[in-house]
Amino acid sequence: MIIRYHPHPQLLLPLLTFLASLQLTTQEALVNNPHNVYGGGCPQACNGHGRCVGSRIDNLAHEEGHECMCHSGFTGVACNLRVCPAGPTWADPATAVSTAHKAGVECSGFGYCNRQTGACLCRSGFEGAACNKLSCPKGPNNMGIDEICHGHGRCMTMAEAAITQDFVTLFEEIEYTNWDKDMIQGCVCGEGWTGYDCNQRMCPWGPDPRDVSAKDEIQVLDCQCPGTCSGTIAFTYRGQTTNPIPHDSTAKRVEHELELISTIGDVRVETHGHGTVCPTIGATTTIQFLRDFSRHPNPLNITVNSTKLVSSGTKITNMYRQGQNSILRTSVSSVKSTGEPKECSGRGTCSPDTGKCSCYEGYGPASDGRGGAATLEHNYLDCGSIKTDFNWTGVTCPSVVPQFGGSYQLCSGKHTVCSNFNCNCSYGYEGSACEWLTCPRGKAWFDEATSPNQAHAKATCSNAGRCNRKSGTCTCPADLFEGSACSTMSCARNDTYVCGDKGVCMTMNKLATYSTTNGEYNDATYTYSNERWDANKIQTCYCRKSMSGNSYDWDAQQILLDNVAFNTYRGFYARTHTDFTGFDCSKMECPRGDDPATAGVNEVQRLSCSASAGGFYLGFRENTTAFINWNDKLHTFKKKVKDLLTVGDIVITYTNQTEVDTGGHGSAKGVCNTTYVDIEFRTELGDLPLMKVTGSTLVGKLSGGSANIKKINVTEHIKGTKENLECNGYGYCNPDIGMCTCIDGYKSSDGNGNEGHRGDCGYKYEDTNKFLPESESE
Repeated sequence: MIIRYHPHPQLLLPLLTFLASLQLTTQEALVNNPHNVYGGGCPQACNGHGRCVGSRIDNLAHEEGHECMCHSGFTGVACNLRVCPAGPTWADPATAVSTAHKAGVECSGFGYCNRQTGACLCRSGFEGAACNKLSCPKGPNNMGIDEICHGHGRCMTMAEAAITQDFVTLFEEIEYTNWDKDMIQGCVCGEGWTGYDCNQRMCPWGPDPRDVSAKDEIQVLDCQCPGTCSGTIAFTYRGQTTNPIPHDSTAKRVEHELELISTIGDVRVETHGHGTVCPTIGATTTIQFLRDFSRHPNPLNITVNSTKLVSSGTKITNMYRQGQNSILRTSVSSVKSTGEPKECSGRGTCSPDTGKCSCYEGYGPASDGRGGAATLEHNYLDCGSIKTDFNWTGVTCPSVVPQFGGSYQLCSGKHTVCSNFNCNCSYGYEGSACEWLTCPRGKAWFDEATSPNQAHAKATCSNAGRCNRKSGTCTCPADLFEGSACSTMSCARNDTYVCGDKGVCMTMNKLATYSTTNGEYNDATYTYSNERWDANKIQTCYCRKSMSGNSYDWDAQQILLDNVAFNTYRGFYARTHTDFTGFDCSKMECPRGDDPATAGVNEVQRLSCSASAGGFYLGFRENTTAFINWNDKLHTFKKKVKDLLTVGDIVITYTNQTEVDTGGHGSAKGVCNTTYVDIEFRTELGDLPLMKVTGSTLVGKLSGGSANIKKINVTEHIKGTKENLECNGYGYCNPDIGMCTCIDGYKSSDGNGNEGHRGDCGYKYEDTNKFLPESESE
């Protein structure tokens, strides 16, 4: 049957557009080219972007001046195409145990390269020259103009956040070293804002007025300036430093200077042993935190700088905290805070839209920040005070109408225990009155690292989505994150379908199980650890592979329509199958083949078998034949091997050295009673993995054979040296349709250097011989 190819109209437009782009790129070079574009010189003289070199086989010069070696930044058979920026790939099959995120991948695997401009077109949600950064969320600011982090925060990488201390949301200072350090970005919110996109207001925080056992944080300074003393000291807290404080300052002066810095709300300072902070005989000073409104669970450490304190003796400036005793005054101890600031002081409901608290009955609305009534000096709308005129008879825990709907009930009717005015909420509910539903939690996409290789702690909606506390559900950014907790990265869509319906969405952990080396599965794994936090979070498309090597009858030179997998078939003209590719599986690989201008040989594997019964299976690149009987004749054996999806065109020869009259070819013999069988691969190029024998039931031996002979063995008789180049190295691949456009002098081959309909560029015109150098045309 003869099949003619008529291009579908949907294929013509991308094909013509692609050809036009090539023409625009190379038109000037063609006009001004001083060299022949055929075999005697490099194509289009490499367009001035490369050197014309000869090919090399096994490190030996083979042909002079026919191949372009492109300068940095250029690619293509004539160096007329641009290379795009590269970075670590976002998602790829592991290449070894715990090894993934290969470096130097164009557009980091999450974008497509514009070969005319050398710029990456990134997948939505990613940015950077190489698509190597996760974009920070953006939305309308207070003026209604779209801005990163809604204008209420800064976009930072994981590495930047790790080394930054703003003492609002970032408290550590660590060098983060994981693979994602410069790739994952997120919003670091300013004071008063929260949420993954900094678009929710924070309500006031304060101490719970019912926590009567709470202790204030007290930190202690020992300071002694013996002999002649002069100069100053200074305190630093949460990134801010006081003015210089003279060594002979009183406790009131120290208290005043500390309260001038914005990171300290209110402190009480007392000196012990002397009236000044740093006398010659030494003094102990206590600093008691009365009001600290940071979200950090405990006050941070105060540090003292005494570099400008001058003494003729040996000065002492030591800080003590968390229960440590003073050395100068052993009776004076530091105290670790036991109180924890809470949203709305734990006695009200916060509105994230307004940043205001709605206080429970009997509390607030304002306090002095220490559980008492508000004063003129200290007036905080934090629900942190207990109303004295409220009738507390029979009242213990708060009763409210729950935010998720329902009637007015004690602890919203969702508690297990009410004790000491506190609700112990049932699973799935939160808030001091159990008035909210809990949103799912997952490993955060972006947060502050806690060690050089540890970050991504659990967070609400994985710090990548908006929590609706009324419904207990997360709203994830469309087409970027998914799952109930926004904990997994979505696979890209193409034509509204996940992976364009041309692939399967897989996690990095799952993708590792499909990792191959030379077409065979390897032992690569990618399992969860601190460094591999993304193993079950990042997903990508595993695109459909071309597994239809037997859809073309190489002997009859015709298509076997029943065996064609049309989803990887590239049209009747290009009689070959190629893989889908790209982050959304929207692109197609082009036919590959041997460079017709270089010498190379096909791989030949030799099977030696000696048996008188039974059989075996042969495997090649993870495909296995039907059962092969010990006495299968040549045509039967060949059909079983050719039926492998990973095998295209092969030549099989039975050799029986005892049959001189048949020229040594014992075609009438069985596979295991001939001297050996040679299998030549004509479409699988390069150095191939050996075929594997499995499930052998072979028994016995031929007459005269040794009892110790191995019944079956496969060896490499001839190592394959042919290249496997896209478009054979003499064409341009159009990934939109998976077809090659060959340069002048080359066209489609049969896969073996002859003219054919494979759709590659593996056939050199016969009439180009006249353009070859004399040494080659003879």
